[in-house]
Amino acid sequence: MVKNRRFKWLLALTLIAGFVLMALSIEGLQPLDAQVSLLVAGLRTPWLSVVMRLISQLASAPVLVALSLVLIWFVRKSRMQVPLIASLGISVILNLGLKALFIRPRPAMVPPVIVEAGYSFPSGHSMAAAAYYGFLIYLLWRSGASRRTKKWGTALLSLIIALVGFSRIYLGVHYLSDVLAGFLASGVYLLIFTSFVSAYFHRDESLGDQLAAYQAPTLVMSFAHAADGVIGGLKAERNMVIHFGMMTLVIVLAFLLQVSALEWCILLILFGLVLSAELINTAIEAAVNLAVQETHPLAKLAKDAAAGAVLVSAIIAAIVGVIILGPKLFWLIKTGL
Repeated sequence: MVKNRRFKWLLALTLIAGFVLMALSIEGLQPLDAQVSLLVAGLRTPWLSVVMRLISQLASAPVLVALSLVLIWFVRKSRMQVPLIASLGISVILNLGLKALFIRPRPAMVPPVIVEAGYSFPSGHSMAAAAYYGFLIYLLWRSGASRRTKKWGTALLSLIIALVGFSRIYLGVHYLSDVLAGFLASGVYLLIFTSFVSAYFHRDESLGDQLAAYQAPTLVMSFAHAADGVIGGLKAERNMVIHFGMMTLVIVLAFLLQVSALEWCILLILFGLVLSAELINTAIEAAVNLAVQETHPLAKLAKDAAAGAVLVSAIIAAIVGVIILGPKLFWLIKTGL
């Protein structure tokens, strides 16, 4: 176990070093990127362009959201609903932040097959494909499927990841270095995220108990217990999962609709409000159930009031979300973009 963890951290550090080196060498990689883009553009044919556009859509937000909903239905009796939802939301936020950090323009030496907004480095579709389908590979090997099914499933999902990356170069919206950097960033994310899922959703490890064994400082322990509370709420409360899922959906929509920095701040405050209210509700229910074994009017009032607080915060968040996203979504549908 210790050797496995060391190998993961060593691999993560190697991928981070590769990403940083590539990010610092963007200008130096430009000639190679241009040659590769011109070479791949020479392969274009009408039918292949249609195929590449379809493959590229496999990593688009609408397709990943739809796929997530289908997969959540199949794993509804397990704890994998939250990791599936989180995998989608985190990959979107991670790519959004990295793009804003580097601000690299899109390729200009070849005419693009499709028009894309935003920046080029790293490739968002490549990151999304590697992060999301890579996590599905992890879930596949954690499942009870036969070894043959796991191997063929891994090969298929890996092929999808590679083809999505190639499609972005073919379509003329990303450089080779954009795609490779996206794969490297997602590799780091997957190593960290799957370790988290393995510990908290498969082995039910407590971060507080682990740190207590190492006699961690009191301040660190307080953060660990808080993290255990959030994770415990996600694993125990169905409504918490619903709120978490809606938050992820709003994040994806906000990313697609390109909301302003101020609107992002408002949405994030609302996310915190609703999730905090649900966690407080969970704490009150647990305390009441522990203190009162039989039915009591005051116990019912405490639980109902806590649930009401969650409802009020959720309704307010929904109204504000519609005010922010509604006009943009209506314009998007109306214009057919």
